[in-house]
Amino acid sequence: MPLMELSRSYNLQTDESSGDKSRLWLQAQNVGIGPARVVDFRVTVDGVSHPTWDAALRALIKLDSSISYGQSPINGRIIPADRLVTMMNLNDGELAEEILSEFDRLDFEACFCSIFDECWTTSYSAFGAASPVASCQRSDDSFIE
Repeated sequence: MPLMELSRSYNLQTDESSGDKSRLWLQAQNVGIGPARVVDFRVTVDGVSHPTWDAALRALIKLDSSISYGQSPINGRIIPADRLVTMMNLNDGELAEEILSEFDRLDFEACFCSIFDECWTTSYSAFGAASPVASCQRSDDSFIE
């Protein structure tokens, strides 16, 4: 039985002399005992779906230009038990702080299945709680990264 947890991690710069800069990571971890097949993934800002992290984060902080970030695909991926995937990492300190100040408007959700086609959905806002669903399907609102 897979169990996906969606989370954020961040490091806010508090001392400019240390050389550290603010960073933000968005992560998915399978904390269950079997592989999780991520069939569908969605990212929303104020309930509106966005196809990429760039589109979602720009909508979140009302930015016209593109955002530079690292990403690892999540949609369609099989995540073994006890594996952590960093879906998005942002090393721009000012943007990370702006995004964190608006983070309550951002949500991301995964619909995932076991190897036996038992399926669940969870979201960042669900704090690790997964709800069983009959199946998972991709749609026009699905995330493409």
